Amino acid sequence: MTKRFSWVFLVLSGIFFFFMVGLTGYRIEDARQKNAAGARERIADVAAKARSLKDTTGGFDAPQFKKDMRGIFDAEPRLLLLSIRSADQGILYLVARNKSFVKEPASISPDWRGTPVYQVSKGYELLLNEQVESPDASMDAIFVIMGREDLYPVVRDDLYLFLAFLLVCAVIILIATGIQDEPARPGAYAPAPIVETPRPFEPRQPAREPPRAYTPPPAREPAPAEEPPVPAPVAPPPVAPTADQGWRAYLEPRLEAELSRAQSSDLDLALARVRLDEPGADSRLPLVISEMTRLIRESFPLHDTIFESGEDSCVILIPDTEIDAAVHGLDDLRKKISATPLEGRIRSVSIGVSTRAGRLIEGRTLLEEADVSLAKASREGGNQVIGFRADAARFRETLTGSPA
Repeated sequence: MTKRFSWVFLVLSGIFFFFMVGLTGYRIEDARQKNAAGARERIADVAAKARSLKDTTGGFDAPQFKKDMRGIFDAEPRLLLLSIRSADQGILYLVARNKSFVKEPASISPDWRGTPVYQVSKGYELLLNEQVESPDASMDAIFVIMGREDLYPVVRDDLYLFLAFLLVCAVIILIATGIQDEPARPGAYAPAPIVETPRPFEPRQPAREPPRAYTPPPAREPAPAEEPPVPAPVAPPPVAPTADQGWRAYLEPRLEAELSRAQSSDLDLALARVRLDEPGADSRLPLVISEMTRLIRESFPLHDTIFESGEDSCVILIPDTEIDAAVHGLDDLRKKISATPLEGRIRSVSIGVSTRAGRLIEGRTLLEEADVSLAKASREGGNQVIGFRADAARFRETLTGSPA
């Protein structure tokens, strides 16, 4: 996956995370508000029943009143405490599911007067008050407004939503990976655009030796007048490269420059070695190579990336091209050469190709891999293209000495 896709995925994941947090908080608060409104309605209903029972049973301390109120208390599972108190008579009636809900008084006695203090968990429990006998008797009640039964649907729905998000992410990643790894179609090869336009090929002049201090030669006896001086031999000029191909000496410097550019821009680089099948001792071999080079130049527009590598072969650098696209394009070149007479007869070529494939490697390694692929193509009968498919994960494991 590209860096842009990774950033987009991280942003979408962050948006989904904040959406989940916001949705969960909203649903919890909404449940609290609804449960609080229901609790206020229930305490008003319980207070009305307490007033009715007090009138029919004779008072808050009557045994029948306590029995009936206990039944009302047990019928309300969210009701944790129910207390009826009076400023003059103290606590008249008290029932709770746990003694810890009452902090003060520490123990209930007929002599105690005052306002009770209750232990309430904020956010989960609600303390309500309702008058049951005007003006001095009132009812205190503690209701649960947020329990496990309220949190369970929220957590369950969040889990389903999270699983759906993971499924969608997996599908998107598979689709993106499939599109990125889809090989180019045969017959439709075109080199991908290059981010940085390479400079035209300019052969460098051989390095000159630094000037030396002049030392006069030793004095010699003058030659006889009748013998003219013999001229010094002239060194032969350097051999020109094969027609339309770069010098072999400049292949490695150009390869290292292209590798450096590809690694800094996270691009790929393909190197192909093309060799004639069964060249033999043909006196017309230079003309055959010249014709072959012309066909290569028609297929690969970057003419300054074609170098001589022997009497019967050449090397092609193909920037910004992965292994599958390079193999398809070179196979088109192979078919074109096989279908075109070169100096009077049909000839075939074998091609070995290797690519950087996301690795930090030297040009020598790329050349060796292309040579291995070319040797395999020749052993298997020639007239074919063999690609060296590198395993980037295994390559990193070899460099670091630990599994990737």
